Amino acid sequence: MFATISGAGDLWYYHHDLAYVELQPEVFAYLFPVCLMDWHITLRSNRSCSHGDSEFHYGLLCGKVLEKMATLAQRRQIAEFFCDSLLERLDLERGLHFCGSGVSAYGWMSRFNSLGIVVPVIPSIWKAWWSLETVGRAVAAIQYFSGFMYFEGENPIFEMWTPDKGGGGPCLWENDSFIYNTGWMPENADFLASVLTFDFIDEQLKRAARKIEGQPEYDTARQLVIDIQDRRELVESRAAELPSLLRDHRSHGWKV
Repeated sequence: MFATISGAGDLWYYHHDLAYVELQPEVFAYLFPVCLMDWHITLRSNRSCSHGDSEFHYGLLCGKVLEKMATLAQRRQIAEFFCDSLLERLDLERGLHFCGSGVSAYGWMSRFNSLGIVVPVIPSIWKAWWSLETVGRAVAAIQYFSGFMYFEGENPIFEMWTPDKGGGGPCLWENDSFIYNTGWMPENADFLASVLTFDFIDEQLKRAARKIEGQPEYDTARQLVIDIQDRRELVESRAAELPSLLRDHRSHGWKV
């Protein structure tokens, strides 16, 4: 059972401890599960897992927490927790038309990218995601793929950014961490580079559309299936570029 914690202020302190303090094993065993549960809750509610100027992913990376405090078996269990939580979040995803900021799709995409920085878990998430076992995973796939296919203002899922409402097409390289000086772990970026091709996107987009046939999102999904045939060059270029954008924390977006 997860330990309880009195409030966000306690997590503020402990996130900073993760980053900067030599951790006490007994306290870590009590409070780290609380941090994981907070990570899970904020993922489900599309919020960053930060408290003031402290943030969980930053503490995990800066303090080399898993390497110092967890056994190999425990690291595997923690990775499974992250994987299962992210997939559970994808299972909840619905909707293929969004306007303004606070969009649910931005939340799970940003968290997916934060995981890519701190834990070698992207291959496990990816392989389970593309089983497309649920409508939510199929909807999330279509949201994600739309980011490869359209220039700003063209995306039928994400309305164009405006100064008063925000919004805009998904930035597939952005994350919700406070980590600004490093990108994805090499094993995560290398894996993505090995599987992300036009043919993969085209085939999985068709599978996702078939999965949601009869659902409210189906018409938009079919539009993407049609549109991608005339956008091969753009999709190929961006599929090749995304792993590099995720590796390099200084990246500012697509070249084209």
